[in-house]
Amino acid sequence: MANVDTASTTGLATEYDYVVVGGGTSGLVVASRLTEDEDVRVLVLEAGANRLADPKISIQGLAASLYFDPDYDWCITTEPQVGLNNRRLAQPLGKTLGGSSAINLGMVIYPSKSGFDTWEKLGNTGWGWEMMESYFRKFHTFTEPQQKLKKEFMLDYLNGAHGTDGPVQISYGSEEGFPPFTQAWPRAWSTLCKPIDGDPIAGTSIGAFNNAATLHPVTRERSHAGNAYFSEKIAQRPNLRVVTEAFVEKILFSPKSSDTNKRRATGVTFITKDGQTRKVTASREVILAAGAVKTPQLLELSGIGGKDMLAKHGIDCLLDNPNVGENLQDHGFVPFSWEVADPMTSGDQMRNPNVVEALMGAYQGAKAGPLSVNALASAFFPLQDENLAPIPVSQLLSELGQADVEPRVLREQICAPGDCSAQFTLAPFQLNPFPGDSPSQVFGLGTEGFYASIVAVLNHPFSRGSVHIQSADPRSPPIVDPRAMSHPLDLELHARHALLLEKIRDTSPLRELFKEGGRRLHNGGQRVETIDQAKEAVKNGYTPHYHVCGTAAMLPMESGGVVDSRLRVYGIDGLRIVDASIFPLIPRGNIQSSVYAVAEKAADIIRAGE
Repeated sequence: MANVDTASTTGLATEYDYVVVGGGTSGLVVASRLTEDEDVRVLVLEAGANRLADPKISIQGLAASLYFDPDYDWCITTEPQVGLNNRRLAQPLGKTLGGSSAINLGMVIYPSKSGFDTWEKLGNTGWGWEMMESYFRKFHTFTEPQQKLKKEFMLDYLNGAHGTDGPVQISYGSEEGFPPFTQAWPRAWSTLCKPIDGDPIAGTSIGAFNNAATLHPVTRERSHAGNAYFSEKIAQRPNLRVVTEAFVEKILFSPKSSDTNKRRATGVTFITKDGQTRKVTASREVILAAGAVKTPQLLELSGIGGKDMLAKHGIDCLLDNPNVGENLQDHGFVPFSWEVADPMTSGDQMRNPNVVEALMGAYQGAKAGPLSVNALASAFFPLQDENLAPIPVSQLLSELGQADVEPRVLREQICAPGDCSAQFTLAPFQLNPFPGDSPSQVFGLGTEGFYASIVAVLNHPFSRGSVHIQSADPRSPPIVDPRAMSHPLDLELHARHALLLEKIRDTSPLRELFKEGGRRLHNGGQRVETIDQAKEAVKNGYTPHYHVCGTAAMLPMESGGVVDSRLRVYGIDGLRIVDASIFPLIPRGNIQSSVYAVAEKAADIIRAGE
């Protein structure tokens, strides 16, 4: 791929069957699958550059260095968050071939069966777990861990049906290079009598586990949409054209049809790398895959959105749908970081240039060492008290005056026995979340000493935010307002999850890895012991998980929808959305696997002519 100049528009046709806006996680999946039919011609337009050979991307352990680097990231900062003591938050979004799958931390986490069944209950026929399950296998090939790792990480639960021939490679990487925290993680939960009860890919498991990552099992390089769905072999297809550094400004439409009384998306205008404005038409469909921030922005710039808001910016309203850009959801994580026991170090050693040089040498020379693995680990649990006894969610809702909280389907889901409200994640390095508007501070390892962290995540938030244009200038970033913790129930739930972090840290064999009486980076250096302290820790420590979704929701239009269950934009012919914008509710855990699965299903829908 290094010899292919994807930024060139030489020989670019004026018309394709499909024009895909966004060469990221979802866009490349759809383009790759559609062009398996040699008679289908597809153009993909990606605003970012082709950096498939860039070691900052291929070496997964360097991911955090890409955040807020404009060569890789859209560098979005949110509005002040009232529920978080008016903090502004950084919101990295991938801007390169492969999108966010090329810059994320690489964890492979699967959603819950109940979550996708809830999608179907919202009116989305065919989107329940029974129909979606196979797509979570289709996108990947899973390589079994080495016997040494199976024993160390207690991986006997890996008995589910994993992918065997999908494009994305999933593995545990090297058998050497993991820190002691990774081995201690499942054992600490076993000490608490909370071992994993099944393979997470089945969508029903509860407990702690050491997740695999998007790592090639041999090269130990990041496997992402860019190098998996646009591999050298796929790039040679004559019916697939990918143009990078192509900034799409607007979707083009025909006048309303006398037959359907609808406009039709006919193509797009975009700016090339050399600054030329080009127009390309789509004989079948324009497919939006620009992500949950850029897709609603492009819709509004093109005249699809709330009439009053568009008028404010001098944009002619072609379709009045104020749901565009609403329903924004994200997971947030609240990190607690503790000093590790002497003479151990942690991932914080990466701030030492000499250490980085040595680790790079081990990786490049033998594909070994910490850069050849993914040392993060997770756990899913229902709501629990400080003694890890289950808390009936329905009872808590009644006590909080939230017994009738909406949406009803989400309330019913979180009240179901066994549904996991919390995700806990082990990160063997320090995290500095305050104030939160700079990833270089959050992930920059800036506090002297060596720390390791455990974070608490709220899987099913009730707060809803928005993303809208702030001007008619396509280059002007949109206004992103997650409204985190704006729903009072979220703070109550998230604080109860955060309250457990100290107990997890204090459990053997994790306990022995932390310095007795050592420093804390959270809560002003003090132990969090009360629900009120935990609430303040959430307000000051909440950090976006970069799982933003939901801003062009797959719902009935009268219920807040932008697309139908076939992903067609309401009121417009020839326009479809295939990215995380369409999620009606955010799934459990890291959403990367769900984005891949949704895109695979979207490709099948399009190919079937639905």
